[in-house]
Amino acid sequence: MSARVVTAFVALAATVACAARSQDAVIWVDVAKRGPTLTDVVPPEEIKRYTPGLAEQLENVKADTLLLYTEYTAKAGSDLKSFLTNVTNYVKLAVEDVGVEIRNDGRCRAVFDHRLHKIEVDSHKAASFSADNHHKFLLGHMVVFRIHLNKSEDYIKKSDRAVRSCGTSCETTPRVQRWRRMAAEEIHRVQDDLQHSRRSYRDLVNHARRRLNHLRKLITTRVQDAVFEYQECIRRG
Repeated sequence: MSARVVTAFVALAATVACAARSQDAVIWVDVAKRGPTLTDVVPPEEIKRYTPGLAEQLENVKADTLLLYTEYTAKAGSDLKSFLTNVTNYVKLAVEDVGVEIRNDGRCRAVFDHRLHKIEVDSHKAASFSADNHHKFLLGHMVVFRIHLNKSEDYIKKSDRAVRSCGTSCETTPRVQRWRRMAAEEIHRVQDDLQHSRRSYRDLVNHARRRLNHLRKLITTRVQDAVFEYQECIRRG
């Protein structure tokens, strides 16, 4: 009888010990609903090209903005250079068109030459001032483009660093997706603005040319006034 009691006691003690150890054990069960990962939807080779694709698009837009800027500044610069080079010729032609003989001696000729020189200087200043204002306008567009492109580049770098640090599993994280979305938005904004800027640049170059044409006409008018005053000076003796 005593042997049975001892056996039962040992069995009970073993059961209690097992129960105690089972209370210390922790079992984690993932009950969260998991959707498909990026690798389930997009092939790995496509994932690798995703950030580089944005970077390539960014570089293409950068090239387009620079090309637009250099194209129209080159046109405006060429017109300005031609005008400044030929200002003296414009003055001489204007004098010849009047058809008045200009003598090479006397006070009247000195005053006349001084006026012609002032016409050249004023024309240089007016043309350069106009070109400087137009260039500032063009440069202002480039500054705005650069701000958006720099933002896009920063977002791309952030997402690229995040993916390289933890692998393709980070492709679907909200943070990386937000950065890429914002990078794409900045790129698309510049692309849309480029269309409007191209028209603005074209109008600006045309306006610059009209301004130079106006200065040429102004040279003719001022030369005619100078010749008239020269003739009056000769008559007064």
